[in-house]
This record gives sequence, C-alpha cells and structure tokens, in this order.
Amino acid sequence: MTTVFLSFLGISASISLIVLALILLTPFLNKRYAAKWTYLIWIFLALRLLVPVSGANGPLVMDILSQIRPQTVHRAEEKDTDILDGGVISSRRIIVEIPTQMTTPITTPSEKNNLEITILDILAIVWMIGSLFMIAVHLVSYLYYKRQVMNKGRTIKDVHILHQMSKLKRELHIKYAIQIVEYSKAKSPMILGFLRPVLVLPKEQYSSEELYFILKHELVHLRRKDVYAKLLFVVANALHWFNPCIWMMQKEAVIDMELSCDERVTKGSSYAVRKAYTETLLSMLHKRCTNRTILSTQFYGGTEIMKKRFKNILIKNGKKNGISVLLGAMILTVSLGTLVGCSITKEEAEALPETENISDASEKEETQEEQMFEDDSNDDNTRTLTFSKEGVEEQKEATIVVGDGYSLYLFDDEWEATDVNTWTAKDNEKVQLWITHFEGKTMDVIEQELADDGYITEEAHHHWKQEEDQIYHVKVKDFEDDRWGVFYCYPVEAEEGWGRELSLITDTFVFFSKEGENTKESLKEEDSQEIRN
Repeated sequence: MTTVFLSFLGISASISLIVLALILLTPFLNKRYAAKWTYLIWIFLALRLLVPVSGANGPLVMDILSQIRPQTVHRAEEKDTDILDGGVISSRRIIVEIPTQMTTPITTPSEKNNLEITILDILAIVWMIGSLFMIAVHLVSYLYYKRQVMNKGRTIKDVHILHQMSKLKRELHIKYAIQIVEYSKAKSPMILGFLRPVLVLPKEQYSSEELYFILKHELVHLRRKDVYAKLLFVVANALHWFNPCIWMMQKEAVIDMELSCDERVTKGSSYAVRKAYTETLLSMLHKRCTNRTILSTQFYGGTEIMKKRFKNILIKNGKKNGISVLLGAMILTVSLGTLVGCSITKEEAEALPETENISDASEKEETQEEQMFEDDSNDDNTRTLTFSKEGVEEQKEATIVVGDGYSLYLFDDEWEATDVNTWTAKDNEKVQLWITHFEGKTMDVIEQELADDGYITEEAHHHWKQEEDQIYHVKVKDFEDDRWGVFYCYPVEAEEGWGRELSLITDTFVFFSKEGENTKESLKEEDSQEIRN
C-alpha cells in the first residue's frame, strides 16, 4: 500500500503544476478555443491521475519504491547508471528522498511477535481510508437520491414533451429509450443514471422554448456520456483528496463541461436563438435551481457559472480548433509524469530483470500497429471504423459496397440505396451520399463547374456550400487519368453527427479499373490502406 501511495503522491504533484497553469490560462483559452478542448484536457488529466505509473518505467519504479530507503548517489556512480548491461539507456528521474524518520519502524510489542510499522505506512493507511470514504459517500448519496426519484417521481406522459423528446433524440442520433420523470423535490433538470439513464424534471411550468432548450441540453449531456466523465472526476478527486489542486480541477472541469454543452446546443444558431437560450438559463436562475447529487448533469450551476455561460454563449467571433492545445497538454502531462520517481543505482539495475532490446521493442510496436488494421478473419468485407463526435470516440461496423468501378464502406443498417450510385440515411431522408464519375474531365474543369454551382474550396479537392438549412460537400478523388466525386449532404444542425460520419465514409472510397481483375476480395488490402490514410 505504501508503494501505491507514493506513486499517487508523485503523479499528483506533477499534475498539480498543469492544473494551476490551465487555470491561469483559462481566460485566454476560452477566448480563442471552444470549451470542449479544455474539457477534453481535464478528462485526460483525470485519467492520468488514475494511472500514476508511467509507461515503460512503471515496473521499474514499483520495484525501487518497494525498497523504500534514502538513496545517496555519487556523481561518479551516476555516470555508470546511465547505461545498463546490454547497452540500454535508463531514463533520468527526479530523486525523491524519504526522511529517515518516516521509514524508521515503530515497534509495537505483542504476545507472539513484534509488529513493525512506519509513519509512511500510517500515512498510506489514512490516504486509503480517506479515498474509500469519499467514494462511499458519493455512491451512497447517488443511490439514495436515485431511489427517491424513482419511488416518488411521476413518469411524464405528456404528448407535447414526449414528441419534443423524440424529435431531439432523432436529431442527436440517440436510439435507446430514455425515461422522463417529474420529481417535485428536484431543484434542476438533470440526467441521472449510467446504464439506464433517466431525465429528471422539476415540477415546474415550462414554455415550449424553455422545454426545447432544457431537453436538448440534457440530451447533449447524455449523448456525450458526461455522467461517466463526472464519475471519472469524482474518483480522481477521491484518490487525490489530499491535494487542493485536484479539488480545483474537478470544479473547473464541471464548468467547462457545461460551457462545451452550451456550445453544442447553440452550434450553428443565430444570435436570436442564442439569446433565447440564455433567457432560459436566466429563468432557471430566478427559480434558484440547485443540484442535489454530483453524479448527474445539471442545467443550472450557480450564479457565477451562469455569468460565464452567458458570456460564452453570446460571443460572436468564431473560435479556433484546439487540437494543438489538447496534444500539447497531453505531451506535457506524460513528460512530467515520467520525471517523478527515484534514482537508480548500479546495484539495483543489475538486480532488475533483463531489459528488452530497443530494436526488438521497436519491431514489436510496428507489429502491433499493423495488427490495428488487420482484417477481420470472419468477414473480409467488413471493417470497424473509428471516429470522434464532440470529442467522444465511437466505433461502428461498416460493410463494403462495390459500385461500377469503385468501392466504399457504409455503416451497417444505416443506409439504403435510392439509386444506382445514391444512398439515403434510413433515419433522416435529408442525409444523402452519391457518387459522380467525372469521365474525361480535368481537375481545372471540375473545380470550375463546382464553383459555378456555388461550391467553396475548403482545402485541396474538398469543396462545400450551404443552401438554406442544408450543407453540401464534395471530395474529388483524383486517380491518375480518372476522377470521381463523392458528394454528401446533411442538415446544418447535424454537423457534429452526420458531418463526421460522412467525412469518414468518403475517405474509404477506392477506384478500380473495370478491365482489371479486382473483386470484393482483392479490394481488401487497398481499402485498408485508404482507411489508414
């Protein structure tokens, strides 16, 4: 237990530096980037807090910490420890010396033998008890509140509410059933539950506009699995309850979760719609809504948080893509984590198991990477495609479709052919995909025709346009002397949903010559490479 405690203590210290830096940079980041990027950073940090041992050096640190004692390393010895037998270089780590007083055994006499315990052992026990107590308190509170809601709440059967709910579920591509419960003691609309989520509404009178925004806000939370993110923050905070920076991190993460949810609800909306949304939030403020359990989403989050949400919703200027900020934070987090540990003496290095050769490890890593794209042995015509929606990674099974001179993958049970080279989504007839063969046309001619049709060039060979509430895209595929166009369209509000899926589908498009011997089976290797790119 002492070894685990020291590991958590080390990673808690390194993560604290990043948390403080992020809190200081929050005003700057919120002005330039969407809140979902900082929200994803908080999620990554919480995951890192649950896995305190760094990758390759993890077993090494655990072995060394198990011998807890102060290390005195002379400079001459440090040079020798840089290189282990076999030429493998060990990584440098920050030296953490434990005071002798903490490692000196406290002998307690007993009838049969002496029990040796150190101050460090006592601290580890206190840490474990505190963590278990925090987790138990939140779990019991959550289970009690959910039981109260299910026993004393009333299932809503109002046709207007159910119709609005059904419409929003289709819009957000939520296919499973969601129970709506009215609970008189609920102080705020919320999503409650993990495996069987329940949408809880206070016993209030809502206008149609208020009801729309409340339901959409909570369904966006549900779509993104935010209750699981809250559980992640609670567990991370419980394991690091001794660190005030982690308490601050949990608070900031919940704020950014609400800000990013607001951004998703109002994405692509006019200023008037965003203003109407803030008025709904303001009505919740007047009703003094509060949240009852931490393991749930919340529509209202307090006066100060509401001010931040108003400002973020009504801001007019567009925000930049924050993927670079997310990657930078991830690299910094991992780098700092690998610096926390103990020094390695020559004697300890020799006592450790033989280290795997670097070249062998590299070959093993390449083999694993190839296996990621290995075909399913049960069905060569299917693939598992991975994509991200609103920061949440999803995987779906797709089956190859072979057309007249081309092939691509479509997600199973989601599309139906409405023409020879046209497919329509089963759940939304406004979502379509079609293939056009630009036979005998040069790229210049194709781009000019697209421009005449109102398309704007987004990047090389990728064009788009908007007509009323529909967005149209086309990706031109240039195969030496042959060119194809993969067209697709979807409603504006489905940008984060169908927009991501259709973009991935177009990347699986592969052209093959009619005169060749290509069949569904021979396309397998070609398709795998296309998906990988």
